Amino acid sequence: MTDVLSVVSAPPVTVERSRTIGEAAQEMDRHGVGALLVTDDSDHLVGIVTDRDIVLRGVARGVPMEASVDRLMTTEVFTLSADVELAHAYEVFRDHALRRLPVLDGDRIVGVLSADDLLIRDARRIEGLVRPLAQEVIARHRRTPVGAGGIAHANDGVIASRRLVRAHPGDTLVIHGRTLGRPDRFGEILEVRSPSGDPPFLVSWSDSDHVSFTYPGPDAEVRPCGEQETADAGGRAGNGSR
Repeated sequence: MTDVLSVVSAPPVTVERSRTIGEAAQEMDRHGVGALLVTDDSDHLVGIVTDRDIVLRGVARGVPMEASVDRLMTTEVFTLSADVELAHAYEVFRDHALRRLPVLDGDRIVGVLSADDLLIRDARRIEGLVRPLAQEVIARHRRTPVGAGGIAHANDGVIASRRLVRAHPGDTLVIHGRTLGRPDRFGEILEVRSPSGDPPFLVSWSDSDHVSFTYPGPDAEVRPCGEQETADAGGRAGNGSR
């Protein structure tokens, strides 16, 4: 069984209810968080205040920054026990449309579970499932027959010789059109999650300005940063000489 505390990625950040709104905002800035757990003099949880509360319920309504933070906090706070099964946390997030859940060991605050923590956990699990598939694609690329001049033939067209599908930010991802009349698709790789350069890649597509995570298939290749500009320049020069 996986308990919620094992997934929490950062310690809780608290503020006493007697502190001012301005001080609470400074604490958020200092710790790089968007919410603070509000406590009483005995360090017991009495509420939660978010950056959205400060802006919409504070600044927008003219509440002075010198007022105590408990004027803005939410007092009805959903919490999780530190030893509760993680599956229950998914249910609470789903049923109540929350972004954060304080985690308690008895009355003691021991963490804050965020929706981001769950998304990161799920992304890592998915990456573990997809990685063998990506390696299989790479293995197929290695077996692709290459003719003279480094050109690999596919169907009735001719496509560029394949490289291992590994990349760095700034490289160009090319998805080759596999059917007659279908153009190649190009995108700039903005982010590579794996230290070894394996997929998935965050790609900005040139034909739509859409940005998405992509696992390249067998019809893809990666052109290192600078090589695509050279290819484009060569194409422009060739067009000009006709």
